[in-house]
Amino acid sequence: MDLNLGGILTILLIIMGISLAFSIGANDETLATLIGAGVLKFNFALMAGGFAVGFGMVFLSQGVGKTVGADILGPGVNYSIFMLLAVLISSIAWLIIGSLAGIPLSSTHSTVGSIFGVLIIYSLFQGGVNPANALNYEKLLNVVLSWFLSPFFGLVITYFLFKILIKFFLSKLKGLNQIEKTERRMKWLLLISVLFAEIWVGANSAECVGIFYGLYNSGSISSTNYFVFVIICGIFVFLGIYFAGRFVIRNLASQMTNARPSEGLILQSSSSIILMIATFLALPISHSHVIVFCILGMNMVQDKEIDKKAVGKMAIYWFLTFPIAAILAGLIYFFFILGGLY
Repeated sequence: MDLNLGGILTILLIIMGISLAFSIGANDETLATLIGAGVLKFNFALMAGGFAVGFGMVFLSQGVGKTVGADILGPGVNYSIFMLLAVLISSIAWLIIGSLAGIPLSSTHSTVGSIFGVLIIYSLFQGGVNPANALNYEKLLNVVLSWFLSPFFGLVITYFLFKILIKFFLSKLKGLNQIEKTERRMKWLLLISVLFAEIWVGANSAECVGIFYGLYNSGSISSTNYFVFVIICGIFVFLGIYFAGRFVIRNLASQMTNARPSEGLILQSSSSIILMIATFLALPISHSHVIVFCILGMNMVQDKEIDKKAVGKMAIYWFLTFPIAAILAGLIYFFFILGGLY
Protein backbone atom coordinates (compact mmCIF):
# COMPACT_ATOMS: atom_id res chain seq x y z
CA MET A 1 0.00 0.00 0.00
CA ASP A 2 1.29 3.47 -0.87
CA LEU A 3 2.69 5.23 2.21
CA ASN A 4 0.73 8.41 1.45
CA LEU A 5 -2.49 6.40 1.16
CA GLY A 6 -1.70 4.61 4.42
CA GLY A 7 -1.16 7.92 6.19
CA ILE A 8 -4.37 9.38 4.79
CA LEU A 9 -6.37 6.30 5.86
CA THR A 10 -4.84 6.35 9.33
CA ILE A 11 -5.91 9.99 9.68
CA LEU A 12 -9.39 9.02 8.40
CA LEU A 13 -9.62 6.24 11.01
CA ILE A 14 -8.55 8.65 13.74
CA ILE A 15 -11.23 11.14 12.69
CA MET A 16 -13.87 8.39 12.56
CA GLY A 17 -12.79 7.05 15.97
CA ILE A 18 -13.06 10.50 17.53
CA SER A 19 -16.41 11.00 15.78
CA LEU A 20 -17.57 7.72 17.32
CA ALA A 21 -16.70 9.11 20.76
CA PHE A 22 -18.77 12.22 19.97
CA SER A 23 -21.71 10.04 18.86
CA ILE A 24 -21.50 7.98 22.07
CA GLY A 25 -22.01 11.20 24.03
CA ALA A 26 -24.69 12.42 21.64
CA ASN A 27 -26.73 9.24 22.17
CA ASP A 28 -26.34 9.05 25.95
CA GLU A 29 -29.73 9.51 27.61
CA THR A 30 -28.70 8.87 31.22
CA LEU A 31 -29.09 12.50 32.31
CA ALA A 32 -32.77 12.61 31.33
CA THR A 33 -33.94 11.28 34.71
CA LEU A 34 -31.83 13.86 36.55
CA ILE A 35 -33.07 16.80 34.50
CA GLY A 36 -36.65 15.55 34.52
CA ALA A 37 -36.56 15.53 38.32
CA GLY A 38 -35.29 19.12 38.32
CA VAL A 39 -32.23 18.40 40.46
CA LEU A 40 -29.83 20.59 38.48
CA LYS A 41 -30.16 23.33 35.91
CA PHE A 42 -30.01 21.98 32.38
CA ASN A 43 -26.60 23.24 31.21
CA PHE A 44 -24.92 22.48 34.53
CA ALA A 45 -26.34 18.95 34.46
CA LEU A 46 -24.95 18.47 30.93
CA MET A 47 -21.51 19.64 32.05
CA ALA A 48 -21.52 17.42 35.15
CA GLY A 49 -22.73 14.37 33.22
CA GLY A 50 -20.34 15.02 30.34
CA PHE A 51 -17.42 15.31 32.74
CA ALA A 52 -18.40 12.03 34.42
CA VAL A 53 -18.62 10.17 31.10
CA GLY A 54 -15.33 11.65 29.93
CA PHE A 55 -13.66 10.71 33.22
CA GLY A 56 -14.85 7.11 32.89
CA MET A 57 -13.67 6.86 29.29
CA VAL A 58 -10.21 8.31 29.98
CA PHE A 59 -9.38 6.51 33.22
CA LEU A 60 -11.45 3.31 33.32
CA SER A 61 -12.02 2.13 29.74
CA GLN A 62 -8.67 0.52 28.96
CA GLY A 63 -9.78 -3.04 29.80
CA VAL A 64 -12.81 -2.90 27.52
CA GLY A 65 -10.80 -1.05 24.87
CA LYS A 66 -8.15 -3.78 24.93
CA THR A 67 -10.85 -6.45 24.52
CA VAL A 68 -12.21 -4.74 21.40
CA GLY A 69 -8.81 -3.72 20.06
CA ALA A 70 -6.77 -6.87 20.66
CA ASP A 71 -7.99 -9.59 23.01
CA ILE A 72 -10.88 -10.67 20.80
CA LEU A 73 -8.43 -11.41 17.97
CA GLY A 74 -6.87 -14.81 17.41
CA PRO A 75 -3.19 -15.51 18.14
CA GLY A 76 -0.86 -13.62 15.80
CA VAL A 77 -3.70 -11.66 14.19
CA ASN A 78 -3.55 -7.85 14.09
CA TYR A 79 -5.87 -5.30 12.57
CA SER A 80 -4.94 -3.63 9.31
CA ILE A 81 -6.13 -0.14 8.51
CA PHE A 82 -8.65 -1.52 6.02
CA MET A 83 -9.98 -4.05 8.53
CA LEU A 84 -10.66 -1.27 11.04
CA LEU A 85 -12.16 0.89 8.31
CA ALA A 86 -14.57 -1.90 7.34
CA VAL A 87 -15.52 -2.36 11.01
CA LEU A 88 -16.29 1.34 11.47
CA ILE A 89 -18.25 1.72 8.22
CA SER A 90 -20.38 -1.34 8.99
CA SER A 91 -21.01 -0.36 12.61
CA ILE A 92 -22.01 3.19 11.78
CA ALA A 93 -24.25 2.12 8.85
CA TRP A 94 -26.22 -0.37 10.95
CA LEU A 95 -26.62 2.11 13.81
CA ILE A 96 -28.00 4.69 11.37
CA ILE A 97 -30.52 2.11 10.15
CA GLY A 98 -31.54 1.44 13.75
CA SER A 99 -31.95 5.14 14.45
CA LEU A 100 -34.21 5.55 11.41
CA ALA A 101 -36.28 2.61 12.66
CA GLY A 102 -36.51 4.17 16.11
CA ILE A 103 -34.79 1.20 17.78
CA PRO A 104 -32.10 1.71 20.46
CA LEU A 105 -29.45 -0.54 18.93
CA SER A 106 -26.16 -1.34 20.60
CA SER A 107 -22.96 0.11 19.19
CA THR A 108 -21.15 -2.64 21.11
CA HIS A 109 -23.06 -5.44 19.38
CA SER A 110 -22.58 -3.75 16.02
CA THR A 111 -18.84 -3.25 16.51
CA VAL A 112 -18.12 -6.78 17.76
CA GLY A 113 -20.30 -8.28 15.02
CA SER A 114 -18.38 -6.24 12.44
CA ILE A 115 -15.06 -7.45 13.87
CA PHE A 116 -16.26 -11.04 13.59
CA GLY A 117 -17.26 -10.63 9.94
CA VAL A 118 -14.02 -8.92 8.96
CA LEU A 119 -11.82 -11.53 10.64
CA ILE A 120 -13.67 -14.45 9.03
CA ILE A 121 -13.22 -12.89 5.56
CA TYR A 122 -9.58 -12.12 6.40
CA SER A 123 -8.92 -15.74 7.37
CA LEU A 124 -10.68 -17.15 4.30
CA PHE A 125 -9.32 -14.89 1.58
CA GLN A 126 -6.25 -13.06 2.75
CA GLY A 127 -4.60 -13.92 6.03
CA GLY A 128 -3.65 -17.55 5.56
CA VAL A 129 -5.21 -18.16 8.96
CA ASN A 130 -7.63 -20.95 9.77
CA PRO A 131 -11.04 -19.45 10.65
CA ALA A 132 -10.92 -21.53 13.82
CA ASN A 133 -7.88 -19.47 14.91
CA ALA A 134 -8.93 -16.07 13.53
CA LEU A 135 -10.65 -15.05 16.77
CA ASN A 136 -10.23 -15.69 20.45
CA TYR A 137 -13.49 -17.63 20.63
CA GLU A 138 -13.34 -18.03 24.40
CA LYS A 139 -13.21 -14.25 24.82
CA LEU A 140 -15.88 -13.77 22.15
CA LEU A 141 -18.15 -16.28 23.89
CA ASN A 142 -17.73 -14.43 27.20
CA VAL A 143 -18.60 -11.13 25.51
CA VAL A 144 -21.70 -12.52 23.79
CA LEU A 145 -22.82 -14.31 26.96
CA SER A 146 -22.55 -11.01 28.86
CA TRP A 147 -24.97 -9.45 26.35
CA PHE A 148 -27.67 -11.89 27.49
CA LEU A 149 -26.82 -11.95 31.18
CA SER A 150 -26.43 -8.19 31.73
CA PRO A 151 -30.02 -7.22 30.76
CA PHE A 152 -31.38 -10.18 32.73
CA PHE A 153 -29.49 -9.21 35.86
CA GLY A 154 -30.48 -5.58 35.31
CA LEU A 155 -34.12 -6.65 35.43
CA VAL A 156 -33.59 -8.85 38.49
CA ILE A 157 -31.58 -6.28 40.47
CA THR A 158 -34.08 -3.51 39.70
CA TYR A 159 -37.00 -5.75 40.67
CA PHE A 160 -35.59 -6.70 44.05
CA LEU A 161 -34.09 -3.29 44.90
CA PHE A 162 -37.41 -1.57 44.27
CA LYS A 163 -39.26 -4.29 46.20
CA ILE A 164 -36.93 -3.71 49.16
CA LEU A 165 -37.32 0.08 48.91
CA ILE A 166 -41.11 -0.22 48.92
CA LYS A 167 -41.30 -2.75 51.74
CA PHE A 168 -38.87 -1.16 54.18
CA PHE A 169 -39.23 2.52 53.36
CA LEU A 170 -41.84 3.83 50.92
CA SER A 171 -44.71 1.76 52.35
CA LYS A 172 -44.14 3.29 55.78
CA LEU A 173 -44.63 6.85 54.58
CA LYS A 174 -47.95 8.38 55.61
CA GLY A 175 -49.64 11.22 53.83
CA LEU A 176 -48.88 13.03 50.60
CA ASN A 177 -46.73 15.65 52.31
CA GLN A 178 -44.43 13.04 53.82
CA ILE A 179 -44.12 11.24 50.48
CA GLU A 180 -43.28 14.46 48.60
CA LYS A 181 -40.77 15.50 51.26
CA THR A 182 -39.02 12.15 51.00
CA GLU A 183 -38.97 12.25 47.21
CA ARG A 184 -37.38 15.72 47.33
CA ARG A 185 -34.62 14.38 49.56
CA MET A 186 -34.07 11.50 47.18
CA LYS A 187 -33.27 13.92 44.40
CA TRP A 188 -29.75 14.28 45.78
CA LEU A 189 -29.29 10.53 45.95
CA LEU A 190 -30.51 10.46 42.35
CA LEU A 191 -27.81 13.01 41.45
CA ILE A 192 -25.11 10.75 42.91
CA SER A 193 -26.49 7.63 41.23
CA VAL A 194 -26.76 9.30 37.80
CA LEU A 195 -23.22 10.69 37.90
CA PHE A 196 -21.93 7.31 39.09
CA ALA A 197 -23.80 5.64 36.23
CA GLU A 198 -22.34 8.13 33.74
CA ILE A 199 -18.80 7.23 34.83
CA TRP A 200 -19.42 3.57 33.99
CA VAL A 201 -21.22 4.44 30.76
CA GLY A 202 -18.02 6.16 29.67
CA ALA A 203 -15.85 3.32 30.92
CA ASN A 204 -17.82 0.59 29.15
CA SER A 205 -18.72 2.44 25.93
CA ALA A 206 -15.17 2.01 24.68
CA GLU A 207 -15.59 1.10 21.02
CA CYS A 208 -13.70 4.25 20.05
CA VAL A 209 -10.93 3.43 22.53
CA GLY A 210 -10.83 -0.09 21.04
CA ILE A 211 -10.24 1.36 17.57
CA PHE A 212 -7.21 3.29 18.83
CA TYR A 213 -5.96 0.28 20.76
CA GLY A 214 -6.21 -1.69 17.50
CA LEU A 215 -4.10 0.96 15.75
CA TYR A 216 -1.57 0.87 18.60
CA ASN A 217 -1.48 -2.94 18.72
CA SER A 218 -0.81 -3.10 14.96
CA GLY A 219 2.00 -0.56 15.22
CA SER A 220 0.18 2.23 13.35
CA ILE A 221 0.45 4.62 16.32
CA SER A 222 2.72 4.78 19.36
CA SER A 223 1.69 4.14 22.96
CA THR A 224 1.97 7.87 23.65
CA ASN A 225 -0.30 8.66 20.72
CA TYR A 226 -2.74 6.01 21.92
CA PHE A 227 -3.11 7.63 25.36
CA VAL A 228 -3.41 11.09 23.77
CA PHE A 229 -6.26 9.82 21.58
CA VAL A 230 -7.97 8.25 24.62
CA ILE A 231 -7.92 11.68 26.28
CA ILE A 232 -9.27 13.25 23.08
CA CYS A 233 -12.07 10.64 23.07
CA GLY A 234 -12.92 11.65 26.63
CA ILE A 235 -13.11 15.30 25.56
CA PHE A 236 -15.28 14.53 22.54
CA VAL A 237 -17.69 12.31 24.46
CA PHE A 238 -18.17 15.32 26.77
CA LEU A 239 -18.74 17.57 23.75
CA GLY A 240 -21.17 15.01 22.31
CA ILE A 241 -23.35 15.18 25.41
CA TYR A 242 -23.16 18.95 25.76
CA PHE A 243 -23.76 20.01 22.16
CA ALA A 244 -25.71 17.12 20.56
CA GLY A 245 -27.08 15.01 23.40
CA ARG A 246 -28.97 17.96 24.86
CA PHE A 247 -31.79 17.59 22.31
CA VAL A 248 -32.59 13.94 23.09
CA ILE A 249 -32.06 14.53 26.82
CA ARG A 250 -34.35 17.58 26.86
CA ASN A 251 -37.04 15.70 24.95
CA LEU A 252 -36.93 12.68 27.27
CA ALA A 253 -36.71 14.84 30.39
CA SER A 254 -39.89 16.69 29.36
CA GLN A 255 -41.68 13.34 29.40
CA MET A 256 -40.33 12.41 32.84
CA THR A 257 -41.43 15.37 34.93
CA ASN A 258 -43.89 13.14 36.78
CA ALA A 259 -41.37 10.36 37.38
CA ARG A 260 -40.43 9.84 41.02
CA PRO A 261 -36.78 10.35 42.04
CA SER A 262 -36.98 7.05 43.93
CA GLU A 263 -37.70 5.23 40.66
CA GLY A 264 -34.83 6.96 38.86
CA LEU A 265 -32.53 6.17 41.78
CA ILE A 266 -33.24 2.44 41.52
CA LEU A 267 -32.97 2.39 37.71
CA GLN A 268 -29.63 4.21 37.61
CA SER A 269 -28.20 2.31 40.58
CA SER A 270 -29.09 -1.03 38.99
CA SER A 271 -27.67 -0.16 35.58
CA SER A 272 -24.46 1.29 37.04
CA ILE A 273 -23.86 -1.88 39.09
CA ILE A 274 -24.13 -3.98 35.92
CA LEU A 275 -21.90 -1.63 33.91
CA MET A 276 -19.28 -1.48 36.67
CA ILE A 277 -19.03 -5.26 36.99
CA ALA A 278 -18.86 -5.71 33.20
CA THR A 279 -16.14 -3.05 32.94
CA PHE A 280 -14.01 -4.70 35.64
CA LEU A 281 -14.38 -7.95 33.69
CA ALA A 282 -13.34 -6.10 30.48
CA LEU A 283 -16.64 -7.06 28.82
CA PRO A 284 -18.28 -4.51 26.49
CA ILE A 285 -22.05 -4.59 27.00
CA SER A 286 -25.02 -2.51 25.87
CA HIS A 287 -26.11 0.21 28.30
CA SER A 288 -29.34 0.77 26.36
CA HIS A 289 -30.29 -2.91 26.61
CA VAL A 290 -29.55 -2.98 30.33
CA ILE A 291 -31.62 0.14 31.05
CA VAL A 292 -34.57 -1.15 29.00
CA PHE A 293 -34.64 -4.34 31.09
CA CYS A 294 -34.25 -2.31 34.28
CA ILE A 295 -37.38 -0.41 33.25
CA LEU A 296 -39.15 -3.74 32.61
CA GLY A 297 -38.18 -4.85 36.13
CA MET A 298 -39.59 -1.62 37.54
CA ASN A 299 -42.84 -2.09 35.60
CA MET A 300 -43.18 -5.65 36.92
CA VAL A 301 -42.98 -4.41 40.52
CA GLN A 302 -45.59 -1.75 39.81
CA ASP A 303 -47.82 -4.16 37.86
CA LYS A 304 -47.71 -1.85 34.86
CA GLU A 305 -48.66 -3.17 31.46
CA ILE A 306 -45.66 -4.06 29.31
CA ASP A 307 -45.83 -3.28 25.59
CA LYS A 308 -44.94 -6.78 24.42
CA LYS A 309 -45.10 -5.79 20.76
CA ALA A 310 -42.54 -3.01 21.24
CA VAL A 311 -40.29 -5.24 23.33
CA GLY A 312 -40.54 -7.98 20.71
CA LYS A 313 -39.58 -5.54 17.95
CA MET A 314 -36.53 -4.40 19.92
CA ALA A 315 -35.53 -8.00 20.63
CA ILE A 316 -35.62 -8.87 16.92
CA TYR A 317 -33.34 -5.94 16.05
CA TRP A 318 -31.03 -6.80 18.95
CA PHE A 319 -30.64 -10.40 17.78
CA LEU A 320 -30.14 -9.29 14.17
CA THR A 321 -27.46 -6.71 14.99
CA PHE A 322 -24.53 -9.11 15.37
CA PRO A 323 -25.09 -11.23 12.21
CA ILE A 324 -26.10 -8.29 9.98
CA ALA A 325 -23.12 -6.21 11.13
CA ALA A 326 -20.88 -9.25 10.55
CA ILE A 327 -22.21 -9.81 7.02
CA LEU A 328 -22.03 -6.11 6.13
CA ALA A 329 -18.48 -5.68 7.45
CA GLY A 330 -17.39 -8.93 5.79
CA LEU A 331 -18.72 -7.75 2.42
CA ILE A 332 -17.04 -4.36 2.77
CA TYR A 333 -13.70 -5.95 3.60
CA PHE A 334 -14.11 -8.52 0.81
CA PHE A 335 -14.47 -5.68 -1.71
CA PHE A 336 -11.40 -4.05 -0.21
CA ILE A 337 -9.49 -7.30 -0.82
CA LEU A 338 -10.73 -7.47 -4.41
CA GLY A 339 -9.33 -3.99 -4.89
CA GLY A 340 -5.99 -5.02 -3.43
CA LEU A 341 -6.67 -3.09 -0.23
CA TYR A 342 -6.16 -5.36 2.76
